[in-house]
Amino acid sequence: MNYNSHSRTKQFRNIGAIFSTILLCFCCTIEAKEKGVYYNLTEALQHPAGVRDLDLSVMDYSNDPLTTLPKEIGKLQNLKNLSLNGNELTTLPKEIGNLQKLQTLSLENNQLTTLPEKIGKLQKLQKLNLGANQLASLPKEIGKLQKLEYLHLGDNKLTTLPKEIGNLQKLEYLHLDDNKLTTLPKEIGNLQKLQKLHLDKNQLTTLPEEIGNLQKLQELNLGYNQFTTLPKEIGNLQNLQELNLGYNKLTTLPEEIGNLQKLQKLNLGYNQFTTLPKEIGNLQNLQELNLGYNQLTTLPKEIGKLQKLQGLDLYNNKLTTLPKEIGKLQKLQDLHLDKNQLTTLPEEIGKLQNLQRLDLDKNQLTTIPKEIGQLQNLQGLTLSFNQLRTIPKEIGQLQNLQGLTLTSNGLETIPKEIGQLQNLKVLYLDNNRRLATIPQEIGNLQSLQVLTLDINLLATLPKEIGQLQNLQRLALTVNALTTLPKEIGNLQSLQVLTLASNRLTTLPKEIGDLQSLQVLTLASNRLTTLPQEIGNLQKLEYLNLSSREFDVRWKKRERSCTQKRQIAY
Repeated sequence: MNYNSHSRTKQFRNIGAIFSTILLCFCCTIEAKEKGVYYNLTEALQHPAGVRDLDLSVMDYSNDPLTTLPKEIGKLQNLKNLSLNGNELTTLPKEIGNLQKLQTLSLENNQLTTLPEKIGKLQKLQKLNLGANQLASLPKEIGKLQKLEYLHLGDNKLTTLPKEIGNLQKLEYLHLDDNKLTTLPKEIGNLQKLQKLHLDKNQLTTLPEEIGNLQKLQELNLGYNQFTTLPKEIGNLQNLQELNLGYNKLTTLPEEIGNLQKLQKLNLGYNQFTTLPKEIGNLQNLQELNLGYNQLTTLPKEIGKLQKLQGLDLYNNKLTTLPKEIGKLQKLQDLHLDKNQLTTLPEEIGKLQNLQRLDLDKNQLTTIPKEIGQLQNLQGLTLSFNQLRTIPKEIGQLQNLQGLTLTSNGLETIPKEIGQLQNLKVLYLDNNRRLATIPQEIGNLQSLQVLTLDINLLATLPKEIGQLQNLQRLALTVNALTTLPKEIGNLQSLQVLTLASNRLTTLPKEIGDLQSLQVLTLASNRLTTLPQEIGNLQKLEYLNLSSREFDVRWKKRERSCTQKRQIAY
């Protein structure tokens, strides 16, 4: 077969494939229409009796958005599902009320400012999505939608709700987030089947006591409002599983909060709490408790009764001590205590056998109890910005620890037992200022990838540093190093090595063996020359040599052979 015949055969195959695709699309369109599914308004209005589903949503820029809906829409007597998302509708024709079989109406992301009263005639409507519009009010006829189960009104401009909202006896989901509501009608309590109520990002200051009548409510989101108090009736919500009260102005909780026996998630972050009621301990099914960004000075001992608690966030409070009962939280996995005023930890902290993360940054800790070593499942421990001089040798018992942060303390020594942390990947020891040596056992950390030792008093490094086969970053800026061990060249995974602001006069030739090195900083040392082996660093991308004492002749020579490398002098 010659080239031309082969080309023609290929063209015929392509044409055949295109034809097959067109035929398939045509068949799918025919099949869709046979099922009553339409995507074109004109075609739908030509076959009004056969239309079951009409999707006119604008998902991209391929279709022009609708600005109006013709009154003929009311002729689609058998229509069950109507989707108009992403258009530019400002009003709806009153004929929308003629769609007696309509079950789903989705109008999300339009520009509707009002709804016609005839909306109330949609007696079979089960789902109504009006999110992301410009609605400032709702017609009272909304309450006539007796079969409505789902109502989404989020991201509008509603300031009030009609009392008729309480007539929606089958409503299960009500989304009113991101509006301008200042009050709720007491009739909200009539929604006996309501399971989810989202009221976050409004301007609410109080809740009606009738809120407690919502016996089937499982999820209540009240975040980002202006609440200062809660009604005691909140405790009547026997089926509530999630309660979000974050970003309000609450100073106290009613003791009835303890009646929420099915509550699993409680968010109280970003409020103004100074204390918690002891009844908080009655929440036997609570799994997550967020108390971050408050003004708590103490915790009630009853906190220890939360036997199912897995996450406890106390970030940025004013805690000076922890109750010993904290050790009873046997299922706790995450404990965030950073940015408080803790000076000590209770020894019972060691009883948290399932704890995986413990954050203690930015406190006033001077010591750590040896019981810290009992946290056999701990993976992350942060202790930066405290006043620690030493850490207990029991730290070496944390066999699952992967990250240890000890930045900005006053550490003078590191226990040799740190070398027992076989799973440690990240170790931050920078800015301790008094740290003059690191133990040779550091070389046993075979999983270590990042080691930062900046701003200390290190004059030498143990040769065992070369055993860290997985080390990718080694930071030693601002120390007192005069030499480097030749074993530094064994770090075959090292990508970043920062040695600026030391007292180095020479570098070992083995530095040229760092085949993975990409960044090397040597500024502000006492180097006058570099070993020629540095030219072997084939992956080096950035080399900082800023120093007045450096030999200018080397700079000129190196410029000629490293065209693709960035060099700073």
